[in-house]
Amino acid sequence: MRGQYISFSPLVILRYYGLENTETDNFEAATTNLHEVVTSICQGFDHWPEGSSTLDYKSLLPEVHTLDKMVSANILPTTHTSTVTMERARLLHWLQHKTLNIGNYIFCNVWHIRNKRRCLAFPSLITGLCEMQGIDLSHEMTTVKRTMQIDRIGIRSSEVHMNRKMEQSTLGPRGGKGILTNEPEPAEDESMDEDRPQAATEPTLASISLELCEWRNSHAELEAQIHGIREAQVQEAESRRREHEAISGQLSQILGYFSLYPPPPPQ
Repeated sequence: MRGQYISFSPLVILRYYGLENTETDNFEAATTNLHEVVTSICQGFDHWPEGSSTLDYKSLLPEVHTLDKMVSANILPTTHTSTVTMERARLLHWLQHKTLNIGNYIFCNVWHIRNKRRCLAFPSLITGLCEMQGIDLSHEMTTVKRTMQIDRIGIRSSEVHMNRKMEQSTLGPRGGKGILTNEPEPAEDESMDEDRPQAATEPTLASISLELCEWRNSHAELEAQIHGIREAQVQEAESRRREHEAISGQLSQILGYFSLYPPPPPQ
């Protein structure tokens, strides 16, 4: 780490946590029956669910919930706590009946992650071990270059900048000989750059404001047209409704007349 050798071993991990090195059974070498595991840590299970590699966290026994939170935060770190993997289930079952060498277990987990596309666990432990062994972890402040703003103005400004670079590469910085010659390029004069007029394609505040006003006017006109169309549709629907009511009233009158004065039978 930064040119210094860092001692990393189970004993160093135990010393960092203030634990004693005790002889315990080897968890890695133990072969535990999954059916025995699930009956020990879950309620209402007599065998491991077929075709599943995880258990639902809600199925754990109440006393195992607290143990699982401790394991997920310190021994086998994970942010996905809604399910319990086989490895975590075996560890919970082991901790119910036997002791565990924390230093050896953490060391094996970190060692197995090497050369794999997985996030390195125990960042606080690794940082603490580096500080304990005298590694300077302070960083000097570095200025991050501001990236181009991805919008219409930023893209047009980038195009103008690229066009200027292309013109300078062919005509030179002041329209003379280009970079293909052996003549050195004259230094840029900041005072001349301030008086230099802007390119015609470069957006200015006035042009942007004018374009924004035009867009607002066109938007207002479009909204007025839409409002007029909607009012016309409402008026047309109202006129059709009135015509329908008038025709229905006339038809009712005709039917009422024929019910009172039926026509004479045909001769």
